Amino acid sequence: MSLILIDPGHGGADSGACASGLKEKDLNLEIALKLWRLLWQKNITATLTRITDLDKSLAQRCEMANRLNASYFLSIHCNSAPDPKAEGIEVFYFPQSEQGRRWAETIFSALEKLGRVQRGIKPARFYVLKHTRMPACLVECGLISNPLEAKWLKNSTAQIAKALAEGIENHLSQNQKSLSALRELA
Repeated sequence: MSLILIDPGHGGADSGACASGLKEKDLNLEIALKLWRLLWQKNITATLTRITDLDKSLAQRCEMANRLNASYFLSIHCNSAPDPKAEGIEVFYFPQSEQGRRWAETIFSALEKLGRVQRGIKPARFYVLKHTRMPACLVECGLISNPLEAKWLKNSTAQIAKALAEGIENHLSQNQKSLSALRELA
């Protein structure tokens, strides 16, 4: 059975990006909690690195993922940029992780259905991608620094969670089919 570890980025004293009256840590947690509920409704085992607004270091998040021997790690964020017109969704994975890249691709593919600007799938050496032992990706759900996108983010947490749940379900289904095909060959 697969375990999905959902990591709502930031929290506690670390608010992440702040703009348009919103705090990234709050949006991340709202999306993560909705995603967690959707996964459980689909009988997909999932847990979260935090369920309230508390401080948790990057090392603690990775240690939790590794200790639980999670099958997949998904860190949820909202981005910010100096240009208030910058917008879009992007997904990051660790450059040396082929499984992480495939995980990111499936998640990104589901997020494309939201009809937002797509900034792409990109390799990155973020701490949580580098120090987790399972396929990991970090999703930037949009740019909170863009007033129009911030409004969309605030009103679309359920849509984002639904798209993420769909991506996770698709990825698990694809992997199950691959395992079944390998068993038939053996």
